[in-house]
Formats: sequence, C-alpha cells, structure tokens
Amino acid sequence: MLGSVALPEREDPRARFQKQYGDGLRFFVSLGDKWGGSVSMSEKPSNMRLTRSSISLALAGAFLTLTSFTPHKTEPMRLAPPATAPRFTTTDINGSTLDLSAYKGQRVLLTFYRNVGCPICNLRFHEIEERTAEFKAKGLVVIAVYESSAANMRTYTEGERFNTIMVPDPEQRLYALYNVERSSGKLMKGMFHGAMGKMMKGKKLFKQKIKQDGNMNRVSADFLINADGTLNTAYYGAYVGDHLSVDSINTFLAR
Repeated sequence: MLGSVALPEREDPRARFQKQYGDGLRFFVSLGDKWGGSVSMSEKPSNMRLTRSSISLALAGAFLTLTSFTPHKTEPMRLAPPATAPRFTTTDINGSTLDLSAYKGQRVLLTFYRNVGCPICNLRFHEIEERTAEFKAKGLVVIAVYESSAANMRTYTEGERFNTIMVPDPEQRLYALYNVERSSGKLMKGMFHGAMGKMMKGKKLFKQKIKQDGNMNRVSADFLINADGTLNTAYYGAYVGDHLSVDSINTFLAR
C-alpha cells in the first residue's frame, strides 16, 4: 500500500511576480512620477498630456519585454567543477607578477567584477573586503579582477589598505579565459533585482569620484578554487549585481 506523499506548496503566481520584478517595477514607476508632470504633447490639437501612469506602464512594459526576451545565440561554454581552474600569469595594480599556480595548496576566491567605478561592484567589494581578515585566517586568498586600467584602480585604492589582491585586465584576457560573459539582457534584468538600491549604497562607499572604464553590460562571476587547483564552485551571475553568497563561501571554508 502506497503511503501518502506531501506535495510541495504551490507558490502564488502574484507573489512570485512581485518577488522577481517588484524592485524593477517600483523603479519605473518612480521614473514615471519624475517625468509625468513635465512631459506634454501640447502641439497636438487635443493638448494631450502624458500621464505618470502611462509613462510608468510604458517603461515597465518595455523592460519586462526586453528582460523576458532571450534571442537565440550560442553562449560561451561555462567552466564547471571538478575541472582545473585555468592557470594564468599577470600583474597586479602595482606591477607585481601574479601567478595563479603559486597559490596551489591554498584555497582561492577569484572574482571577476565589472570596473572599479561601478557602484554595484563597489558595494560587493566592500562586503568581501571587510571579511578578508577572517577569510585569510581560514586560509583563503581573495583575488579581484577588473576591466579597469591599473592607473584607475590605483586611484580607487588611494589611501586604502585593502587585503584583496587586485588585478587590472583592461584587455579582458582573463575574462575570456574564464568565459565571463557580457549581456545587455542581464544588465536590464538587474533592474528587477535591486540594482538601484545597490547603486545608491555603493555610491556612498566611494571616497572620491572614480571613472567607469569598463563594459556596462559585463556580468560578474565568482570562482572558488580548491587547494589542489580544481574548481569547487563556478558561479556566473544571473544578472548584474548577482554574486556568490557569503554563506556559500563560509560553507566552502568549513569543509
């Protein structure tokens, strides 16, 4: 006789929609509120005025369409465990040689950011940087790669004492090596996952104005590398501002 099986509770579609797109819709409604009172079509006989609601709906509808539309294309082949992490030799922001193979025997968090002027990246960088002393005590090396030039990154780090090893890659050679993608769709999708709030928080952490010198549609990626040089985790962001959680990093270190 078969026992009863409890079926998982079905999520309310409205709640799921609000969870996924709520932040983005609120953003576009705010744009409608900002523009609605100033945009008019007085040149038409009816002296018709575009309302806040029509602007908000038009913006939200356009971006929901763009976000949900995925053109047919061949995506770059992503790295996945238990493959060996691609080795590379490069230079850090001070011109010192950095060879990934030199860290064999240690665990590594390798993060590919957008550029040092990106507020969303700045927020995430500080989230990780404030934990680097704890990570170092647990044997984790933190390496951050940016599309920015070494000169711009030195401006960003001026007066700071960061523990993270920072690597400029303006030619994007390492991005290609690790198949880190660029996606306008994921840039737009980020708007529906708290991008505006992250931008506001990230801007407050800048001590001076930093130039954005990278691709706006670059999507970040995080890689956890085992002591033997193999990949433990390859996390490619689902949207701009999406990163591997700190809890996942701590779980990796607890093993």
